[in-house]
Amino acid sequence: MKTLLALTVIAAGVLADGSAEVLAGATFEASDSVSEQLIASGQAKVYVAVPEGKIVKVRLLVDCAHGRANDVVRLSAVDAQSAQDGGLGDSAPGAVAYAMTLEQNQKP
Repeated sequence: MKTLLALTVIAAGVLADGSAEVLAGATFEASDSVSEQLIASGQAKVYVAVPEGKIVKVRLLVDCAHGRANDVVRLSAVDAQSAQDGGLGDSAPGAVAYAMTLEQNQKP
C-alpha cells in the first residue's frame, strides 16, 4: 500500500470495487499496482508527510479538498508545493495578494 496525493478527481470504483470518488488534493491509500497506474497516468503522486514546519499561504486555483477556487489557505510547505505541482494552487506573492482582495477572503 502507498499513500498518494490525488492530482485530479479519481472516479469512484477506481481504487477498489465500491470505493468512493477521491477529490483532487486529497490523500488516500492505494495498492501498489493501482498506485503505479495512477502515478503513470498523472492522476496522483506519492504523498510525503512532513513534520510540522513552515506554513505557506496559497491561492487555490480549483475547487479541491483544501477549499474553493480563489480561497487563500495556509498549507505546510510540502503541501503547498504539491498543490502547485498538481495545478491546484499558487503560492506566488502576487497570486496570494490578488486573491486576498476577493470578497470570499475578506474577514467578516
